[in-house]
Amino acid sequence: MKTKTKTLLLVGAATSVLATLALTPQAMAERTEETRTAALKQNGFERPAAGNPYTISEWATDGWNLADSGSPQGWDTRTRVDSGTPAHSGSKSLRVFYPKGQIDPKNSGALAPFSVPKSREYYLSFWVKFSDDFSWGTTQFAGKVGIGLAGGKACSGGQPCTGTNGFTSRPIWSKSSGKAAVYYYSMEHEGEYGDDIVLQKDGADIQWPKGKWVNVVQRLKVNTVTGGQANPDGEIEIFYNGEPAAKKTGLRFVTNDDQIDKAYFSSFAGGGTAEFAPANDGYIWYDDIKVSTNRADICELNSCR
Repeated sequence: MKTKTKTLLLVGAATSVLATLALTPQAMAERTEETRTAALKQNGFERPAAGNPYTISEWATDGWNLADSGSPQGWDTRTRVDSGTPAHSGSKSLRVFYPKGQIDPKNSGALAPFSVPKSREYYLSFWVKFSDDFSWGTTQFAGKVGIGLAGGKACSGGQPCTGTNGFTSRPIWSKSSGKAAVYYYSMEHEGEYGDDIVLQKDGADIQWPKGKWVNVVQRLKVNTVTGGQANPDGEIEIFYNGEPAAKKTGLRFVTNDDQIDKAYFSSFAGGGTAEFAPANDGYIWYDDIKVSTNRADICELNSCR
């Protein structure tokens, strides 16, 4: 009750304060539920007709709006709402195409940053399946997988992360075995590119399987800032099929007031040279994407694994 009243006072709504104080316990519970539900975005790709591209306008119809700085690529030409391959749930999923010999999001896969309400911490879940013949590369092996989290100006692509130009954290594959990892840009990275955390189960590295649906959940928490200085209390945590697979603490992402404000669909081959290009055409399917500030919204971490 005190928190809600204080929030309303800050916007100068004295009459709203009186209304809040007059709410019954049931009304307060309903308002809390409305807030919790509003924090959840999800997409199971069931609404649109199968066989058509899943364009940015289709995303918008399903409640996912492009971030202001967004530069979407690949949606009109390399995506399809697919009902011909068994979905993770329902009858449809999103199929994304990775052409032989092509790298980067201009020519491979699909990319778009979608807006989410600004928050210091988010959970993001998606289901993913690689085609049986998916190629991890030619002589070099790497690529982005699915959807990650980002904030501010979304530091990536070899940029130095200064604390004022944002951050990114996205799943990837690497190595000829398709090793699973999360690739992130923070103030900590010292080399030209970002850092990665390999996913593990029982001490062994996880490899993305082919022809099988698997689930990934990422939790990202942005560091606090004191007097313009980043405190080393940011975190990234990854769950694979509901089980802990990686965790990194002590991270510094920002020195300003940037928080997570993007669910960043980023899935393409590469690497920056032709050696990373697939040796053959391949596909990745995605289904049941969820992003929320509330862990309880992510049933993959409890009841629906």
